[in-house]
Amino acid sequence: MKKIIPAILTKDIAELRSKLTQIQKLTDWAQIDIMDGKFVQNISIGLEDVSLVKIPEGIFLEAHLMVENPASYFTQCQQANIKRVIFHIEMDSDIKNVLLKAKSFNFQKGLALNPETPVEKIIPYINDIDVALLMSVHPGFGGQTFILNTLDKIRSLKKLVPHLKIEVDGGVNIDNIKAISDAGADYFIVGSGLFEAEDSKKQFENLQMKIK
Repeated sequence: MKKIIPAILTKDIAELRSKLTQIQKLTDWAQIDIMDGKFVQNISIGLEDVSLVKIPEGIFLEAHLMVENPASYFTQCQQANIKRVIFHIEMDSDIKNVLLKAKSFNFQKGLALNPETPVEKIIPYINDIDVALLMSVHPGFGGQTFILNTLDKIRSLKKLVPHLKIEVDGGVNIDNIKAISDAGADYFIVGSGLFEAEDSKKQFENLQMKIK
């Protein structure tokens, strides 16, 4: 089943609470961006802050770790009740070893690929992950424009690994979500394209209609 997953990029715990409240009863998943200021040139809310927030009933959290050493975050992810953890294939660590460490935890695992990274890079790890996240902007900042050749990457990855769930993150909005869906994406990460709308509930419903 295709899903729209609201993305929350913030440094403010009050904003995190507010956005989670906004999407309550709209969806069963939300993505929290975690950035260390090293892997990307931005810093976000920390997992210790996420742990302090009461998550609305029925919402599962996914953590998108834009960090240099994702394995060092796994215990905190577990403590924050994160249900899916995604980290970048471009990080400066042994991916196989990080995935091996992730097996000790009961969250789902995923690998993210930056726009310039070929989808073939993920093939050695497909038996160890639940999802692939294709970045359709350069990671670190919200509100960027969707990179069009991501559509070709979605088609290529779906052809290479038909069973693997594909997330697309960055610049997803009401104008392009149908094309992204038609290319083969399963999950659609939407941040500013949802929360900057005048009525986020109505916008979510409009987005949902485009992927049916």
